[in-house]
Amino acid sequence: MLAGEGYWRSSVSRSYYAAYCAVTSALVVRSIRFGRGWHNPPHAHLLHLLTHNLTLSQDVRRRLSRRLRTLRHAREDADDRPGMTVNRALALHCLRDAIVVLQDVGMPDA
Repeated sequence: MLAGEGYWRSSVSRSYYAAYCAVTSALVVRSIRFGRGWHNPPHAHLLHLLTHNLTLSQDVRRRLSRRLRTLRHAREDADDRPGMTVNRALALHCLRDAIVVLQDVGMPDA
């Protein structure tokens, strides 16, 4: 909906957080604990946790890692770097990446 209304930055941000939430949920299902008693992992630790704790093929883990890195970088541009261009093409690319992540970790309705 955000991308459809032209809210490119918000769409990019939500795409990342949808993927982050899907991976975090998959980790929680496997009873993975996060540091400091947190209920979710630090963003910087997500790829390591995914790689070492989810029973996915190596190809899928690589694809997820690539897409999550791209999504996080785009989210940081959208949320934290006002001078960066965030446009329709980037928003749609991030939506596609988020959908792949959700599908790969087995989220319903992805």
